Amino acid sequence: MAALLGEPSVPESPTQDSPGPDLMPLQVLQLLQLCDSALPVGGSAHSFGLETLVAEELLTVETLEEFLHAYLTEAGLLEGVFFGRGHRLAQVTEPGEFLTRWRALNAELSALKLARESRQASTMMGRRLLHLVQGWFSEERLALAQQVALREDGTSHYALAAGLLCGLLGINERVALAAFLQQQSAALLAACQRLLPLGQRRAMLLLWQLKPTLLAVTGQALGYLERGEEPWQWTPLVELGSLRHPHLETRLFIS
Repeated sequence: MAALLGEPSVPESPTQDSPGPDLMPLQVLQLLQLCDSALPVGGSAHSFGLETLVAEELLTVETLEEFLHAYLTEAGLLEGVFFGRGHRLAQVTEPGEFLTRWRALNAELSALKLARESRQASTMMGRRLLHLVQGWFSEERLALAQQVALREDGTSHYALAAGLLCGLLGINERVALAAFLQQQSAALLAACQRLLPLGQRRAMLLLWQLKPTLLAVTGQALGYLERGEEPWQWTPLVELGSLRHPHLETRLFIS
């Protein structure tokens, strides 16, 4: 399983570096709401290829923990870097430059998502997130991103939209990124509970055990951002699962 996804490229025991400035109580509550796995953006309708892997008996309860660790170190790293790029885009105050960079980042992430279903799922969730927060707070750059999502081609990926929102709210980047990756992990486990004989107790244990990996991937993503490195992922098993998903006879998920 790990060989098909790519060997984990993060340390098993990440260093505990400083998370940065403390969050204000209001920011804590805002982050909890934005990174709630139950946020109504359509995440529960997508398995991102996992349904195919289960149907083809390539993913089981016994291999799930290994799979999730490998998935996070590859796909999680890619999503984390683009979450950070969205977060840092909140520092761009000139509207024209913001729009140019917003479109460019979304186009780049689209190009890195090879499977059509997973690419569409990401943009669908991003659009819904931006639509959901209309009226929550007033900000010119948020309004510009919403216009792109709702009036143009709709290419507004979820990781970028979530990162931008956290950046505009002034939520610490490291903390926000870790919370985002936790949300993504919880969503994957929720999908697996519908696909596999996986109980709530086991699912929560797996999510607890994933936390060192989540923190390691968070640190690695921030390192990529600081060095200006381009992210990449090697997840052929997941990509093939996403590509074959439309041909399943019975489907619970859109992707």
